[in-house]
Amino acid sequence: MAAPVPQPSAEPPALAALLVQPPRRLAAAGAYATMLDLVARGVLVHDQAAGTIRAPSPRPVGLAAFEQQVVDAVTDRTGGSEPTPLGAIDLGSQKQAEQWHERFAGFVGAAGQARGLARPRVSAGARTLLWTVFTFTWIGAAVAMWLTGYGPYIFLVVLGAGVAAVPLRTMGRLVPHGRGVGLAAVYARLRRERIDPADPRLPYAVAAGAKVPGLAASPFAEGAGDFAWSRRDGTWRRIPVVHPRGLSAGLAPKGALFALPGGLVFFGAWLIVLSMLSADLTLPELALLWPPLALAAGWLLWALGVFVIGRIAYRGAYDLTHPVRIVTGPVVRLEEGSGDEAGPPAVAVDEGAGAAVRYEVGAELHGRLRKDMWLRLEVTPRLGHVRRAEIFEG
Repeated sequence: MAAPVPQPSAEPPALAALLVQPPRRLAAAGAYATMLDLVARGVLVHDQAAGTIRAPSPRPVGLAAFEQQVVDAVTDRTGGSEPTPLGAIDLGSQKQAEQWHERFAGFVGAAGQARGLARPRVSAGARTLLWTVFTFTWIGAAVAMWLTGYGPYIFLVVLGAGVAAVPLRTMGRLVPHGRGVGLAAVYARLRRERIDPADPRLPYAVAAGAKVPGLAASPFAEGAGDFAWSRRDGTWRRIPVVHPRGLSAGLAPKGALFALPGGLVFFGAWLIVLSMLSADLTLPELALLWPPLALAAGWLLWALGVFVIGRIAYRGAYDLTHPVRIVTGPVVRLEEGSGDEAGPPAVAVDEGAGAAVRYEVGAELHGRLRKDMWLRLEVTPRLGHVRRAEIFEG
């Protein structure tokens, strides 16, 4: 007797994404499918005509961890009490969105393994053994090259190890297992079927990556990028986020002036060297063309460097002698300063001029902020340095 064909609705749609989507698309497809499933179950309310979504109860019970994460993203701006445009589901900066995706994928992966639908491609014990053998093999190769006099070529061993490690990094990837194998085949077939927005299989089709006519793109696909959603005047608006330009943007005025003494010494020495080389230039060297061209490039770079240092110092002096400008508006973006490559904590504030401007703030204030809180900033006019920032009722 043939085994029964599993039904698409046998498991949450996020697990369909786990079984058929590559890791890079798991979170975007799985979160969108989860949101559509929560709408079908009445946990969320979606107004298709207005393009908004809300949660009747901001604290629904009995949800899986990945489902609660989606509800939290939907209700982040309004607490669920007001409709939120789908586009206003803002995962933050690109780095924050990547972290959100990693958490979602982790929750879904844990659920898939707990239900027996997925397992790692290679077991944990085997992965540990393979990595151990791999590490000692390449270390041994590097030591052997060093002892045999080929030390300068050890970088080739490093490059080879990097290339050889690529397949090893995918050993922990989850693959369908048990019932998951049959379900993966069922979900994969949904990609080839014509699914419309009214079809009850819609969440599973979205999870599988099907193209559904009339359905908006996933609001969980990526970070907000250069745009954010603001409701400064009570109406949701999509506005650009402006990043101050220049090397000195956000620099304290005194810090800008401190660059002047070092710049004078450095560019003064550079000036002496260029003057000596120019004075020693002979006619035969002029005929070669490249010596005068190299000197001309040196003078050009020197002039550019002097201009940059002078401009920074001028802006610092200007800000020290002129009053700050007052900026008030709601916070529409929070950027965390965690991580080795991340910058200091920053916020984007809707100043009411059709754009939100990014400002760096202190870590203590950043930790107390939430989106749509109003800030009052004292900003220097040239460098855009925040001298003082405080939360106030807008």
